[in-house]
Amino acid sequence: MNIIATALAIGCATLIMSTLGMMIGRFIGPMLGKRAEILGGVVLIGIGVQILWTHFHG
Repeated sequence: MNIIATALAIGCATLIMSTLGMMIGRFIGPMLGKRAEILGGVVLIGIGVQILWTHFHG
């Protein structure tokens, strides 16, 4: 498989998954509201802390 076909496959998969995520988010977002935003923020902060921890103590 050449590089163009591989890049095209990755691009198509990314487009499909991003579109599905946006559609699901528009449906579920109003149900979860502020709690989902807070949970997402906590998860992102946790990922950042883990990256820093492994970088400094790795």
